[in-house]
Amino acid sequence: MEFGFTEAQEKLRKEVHDFFISELPEDYKGMFLGITPANGEFAAFMRQLQRKAGARGWLTPGWPKEYGGLGLSELDHMVVKEDVGRWVGASWPNYVGIDIAGPTMLLFCTEEQKRKFLPPIARGEVQWDQLFTEPNAGSDEANVQLRATFDGNAYVFNGQKMFVGEIYKPDYFYTLARTADTRPRHRGLTLFIVPANLPGITYGLLPVMSGQTKKEVFFDNVRVPRENIIGEVNRGFYHAMASLQFERAHLGNPASDRRDAEEFVQYCQETERNGKPLMADPRVRDAVAKMVVELEVNRLASWWTAWKLSKREELGNLDYDLSGFFRRTFTTSRCRTMMEILGLYGQLGYGSKWAPMAGIIERKWQRARSLHAGGTTEILKVVLAERGLGLPRRQ
Repeated sequence: MEFGFTEAQEKLRKEVHDFFISELPEDYKGMFLGITPANGEFAAFMRQLQRKAGARGWLTPGWPKEYGGLGLSELDHMVVKEDVGRWVGASWPNYVGIDIAGPTMLLFCTEEQKRKFLPPIARGEVQWDQLFTEPNAGSDEANVQLRATFDGNAYVFNGQKMFVGEIYKPDYFYTLARTADTRPRHRGLTLFIVPANLPGITYGLLPVMSGQTKKEVFFDNVRVPRENIIGEVNRGFYHAMASLQFERAHLGNPASDRRDAEEFVQYCQETERNGKPLMADPRVRDAVAKMVVELEVNRLASWWTAWKLSKREELGNLDYDLSGFFRRTFTTSRCRTMMEILGLYGQLGYGSKWAPMAGIIERKWQRARSLHAGGTTEILKVVLAERGLGLPRRQ
């Protein structure tokens, strides 16, 4: 299937393209590859780049102008996000604020809250983390146990969240907490904006298999102002589920993956094994061709999701999203294919002078084994079965 873009959209894409060509260093390999606790210089560079893009309105081009956006259409917004994915690498440091918390606040927050919290996100000045996952609540969000007890004009928080964000220091948390003991459990949850510098909040670093460093966040009698509630009390589960549409629908991922694939194809064309280029092997050609087809399927599924989101007023909420499911399945198979083609040298990590392609594929392969954000693959299968195929819920 071929579809084109308007002249204005192509002009917008070129502007974004030219910006990144001028701002990114030649050896830039993607946001997630350089971020480690020891690489504060890279993190500072990414925050500065985010501010420069924010000054042009490219962090939130689809938001209304009064909140810092450009007032563009949903599809124009996705044109920008696709090019950001190609050059920056999937998303910005403040991915949560830009792509999850911000859009949710546009739907459910008061006018006062919007004018206070949204413009700094649009300008790239703040960092948000999403606090949903707990030791006993991951895909089962209804089991959230972080307690928020009402006391006077504030809610007092006690409990723990884990697998939070990257190494960036947050300014705000987008947080789901239990405000009532109810049956069913999901009707006792509320969504909050929590300033990350409040007394009683502490952190712990949490290295994970993907090579990333996540955080644990602990709350000990933390007082959160009542006016920081997003939407309605005890309706937070429904607000949070709406936000998952924004988290799972993301054109930056297939664009970033496509750039990796193009560089890998070039590597296979230029690298010899036993006196012949890797691409001369028919098994390599077949594997690479399959990989490229899967990437295009994922990109088209992402654009279908973007189109469906742009038609929310006419067609209603997004009932299911194939792009998130394809991203998980194709990312795993694609990284495995590339690692098998690279051979034993492919296992050398990012930064090794002997690592093929500077170790990029090895780092991506590690990350492909930890694709749980936004719901596990099994949860996405359940969503597709129920909402896409109309299958009954298992009793």
